[in-house]
Amino acid sequence: MHSKKEQWLILVLFCGFLAGMAAMYLCLPKGDFSSREKRYLAEPPVLTWESLSEGDFSEDVETYMADHIPGRSFFVGLNAYFDLLTGRQGAKDILLTEDRRLVEAPAAWDEATVQKNMDTINAFAKGAGIPVDLMIVPSAGWAAEEKIRGLSAPYEDAAIIGSIYALVEETVRTVDVLSVFDQSDAPELLYYKTDHHWTSLGAYTACRSYAGGLGKSYPAAEDF
Repeated sequence: MHSKKEQWLILVLFCGFLAGMAAMYLCLPKGDFSSREKRYLAEPPVLTWESLSEGDFSEDVETYMADHIPGRSFFVGLNAYFDLLTGRQGAKDILLTEDRRLVEAPAAWDEATVQKNMDTINAFAKGAGIPVDLMIVPSAGWAAEEKIRGLSAPYEDAAIIGSIYALVEETVRTVDVLSVFDQSDAPELLYYKTDHHWTSLGAYTACRSYAGGLGKSYPAAEDF
């Protein structure tokens, strides 16, 4: 059993913690962008009869308070390290490979969006009056798939790109860069370690594939 002094001490500490957090929440400046999460934070909710009656206002308040809690950046980082220590290398849609690369999780097939984009590309190609080429680049995660532990679903980049290319009309010529990337000894080196963009080597490999498909010559890698 705790003594009364211990009980009062626990109560005072707990209330002091709540009061301190409330004071910091009210006084500290509120940011609008999280560089660690690469997203904009919630804006102050606007109270209207519609948002209040439909329950949106309370959800917006909860989201706003969670996004602007004091010390949020520290807790976000602490949670990320906890996930790594417990074997959960994923942080939302970002995965960590065995060689410390950050890659996006496998993309989900969105038929409606793909069809809409391909309709736009086909319409553009018809009215362009010049040859139109389409190159769909595989993801950095696909290139580093063998070095991702505990992957819940495989990367379907080859199937997705093939399905997209099947929707192009005769006015569009497709460029198969995936096969060339797949033949690389280390395809993961074609992408940056902390970014989804390709490196200079990746850009050169894609250029070589594109120029070769057009029957054009291109400089050797040693020339760069």
